[in-house]
Amino acid sequence: MMRFEVSDWVQGKTVDGEFIHGYIETVDAQKGIARVRVVQSDNEEAVGRVIGVRESWLRSLPVNPLADKNNVESLIDIALATYDEAWFNELTDRLNGTKRKNSKNGDGIRLNGRPNNRHGLFEKK
Repeated sequence: MMRFEVSDWVQGKTVDGEFIHGYIETVDAQKGIARVRVVQSDNEEAVGRVIGVRESWLRSLPVNPLADKNNVESLIDIALATYDEAWFNELTDRLNGTKRKNSKNGDGIRLNGRPNNRHGLFEKK
């Protein structure tokens, strides 16, 4: 049984002895292998790649709360490094204190191709 789940943050070493830090994208419980998206490594060529690593060579990292602005900014840097546009957009929305679907004043919503003003209304002239 795997002790890790998809999206867990981990660090460890590869079969080649490279230090890696990243998050789990998939797990193979039968083989005891996790595929880790590398966000930091002593081998710069590994950053941004997905590498298979034995479960026994990994250790869990503590989860950083998204309420801390510095943590969100660090995660934005990781989203940029891994070219994850959806995650980048989610994190920048969080950093700006907005959620498009929960927005009170309709910021970011466009009607007929025209943007709303800061109150969520169109100005009529």
